[in-house]
Amino acid sequence: MLYKLYIGSNNKTGKLEFSKAVKVASENFNGFTAYRGLGYWKGQAERSLILEIETRIKKKVFRLAKELARKLKQEAVGVAVIGKMNFIGA
Repeated sequence: MLYKLYIGSNNKTGKLEFSKAVKVASENFNGFTAYRGLGYWKGQAERSLILEIETRIKKKVFRLAKELARKLKQEAVGVAVIGKMNFIGA
């Protein structure tokens, strides 16, 4: 399954901790896609990080979301279940 995690800026500093989040994600998964976005939380715009992860282990994604929320001082990390992803070779 493909999962998307939505991570906002640090609640205390207001800064997006992109490198820190990617480091935590890479400690848990061998491969993923990371990109920046602009999100809104409680009516306020903030820089955001979106992680896309393909895995069969839902629990591992949810554990990562909790870890990111704790380490990045987030009220919550959004997790969307997108569906099946296929890898097509040459």
